[in-house]
Amino acid sequence: MNSSVLVSSPLPHRALSTDDLRRVAPSVFAVHARPGVSSRYAFVSTAQVVDLLRSDGWEPVKAGEQRVRLDTRRGFQLHEIRFARRVDLEVGAFQLGETRPEMILQNAHDGTRAYRIDAGLYRLVCRNGLVVSDAEFAHVAIRHLDVSAERFTSAARTIADSAPKVLASVARWKAVTLSPAARVEFGRRAAALRWDPEQPVGRALSPEKLLAPVRVGDAATDLWTTLNVVQEHLLRGGTRYVAVIIGSPLRQNTTRPVGGLQHAQLVNKQLWALAEEFARN
Repeated sequence: MNSSVLVSSPLPHRALSTDDLRRVAPSVFAVHARPGVSSRYAFVSTAQVVDLLRSDGWEPVKAGEQRVRLDTRRGFQLHEIRFARRVDLEVGAFQLGETRPEMILQNAHDGTRAYRIDAGLYRLVCRNGLVVSDAEFAHVAIRHLDVSAERFTSAARTIADSAPKVLASVARWKAVTLSPAARVEFGRRAAALRWDPEQPVGRALSPEKLLAPVRVGDAATDLWTTLNVVQEHLLRGGTRYVAVIIGSPLRQNTTRPVGGLQHAQLVNKQLWALAEEFARN
């Protein structure tokens, strides 16, 4: 089973406590690696990394773990934590417009995943979390064979240093107004990132469905707003469409949310790269 649940802080300016993390992602607190991993595997609990990043000014704001079927994997599976800088969480200090930079940490204690740190963004108005494209911004992978406190601290500062460039992209995309035809093309190509155009969902779900604003404030036609509206439809699911299957009656269906942590991150990064392509063209 590849589904997962990410739980956010109930308030955009409040960090998750250690108890919050333990409740939603117990695998963060593993005290040893999954039995059977290589003897060269250097175990460092994600909980230790959380403490290290906290000491460097980052606070966890969203967390979750992959659901698994095998009992032998439970407690060691892939998990993800999103961090915000403490200064951005202080009440009254969140003056970054509607978007703040974040850092996304993924890890697993079963030998299937290196520590992975990526840059991200959080959009206050809809509580959406984006992950930026590898091709455009820094990301850091730390293998379990050579982990160290210095490497995590350096990785966090690398991501922090990329924040101005990430926010500059947001400002640039806000200034790009898409024509109706360009927006439909964006929706069409974005849909193909999740669904095969030849499969029932891909055939039945029109680009216009993905462009429909979820809230009044998202009616603008700039590239940044378009990206966020489409991303919310793709990842959260809940978009209604009519399935057309030859020989069967028409049936109202609803898209499902993206379940896997790695799949969600991949779709996010591909959407970011798609938006950058539209910005350049």
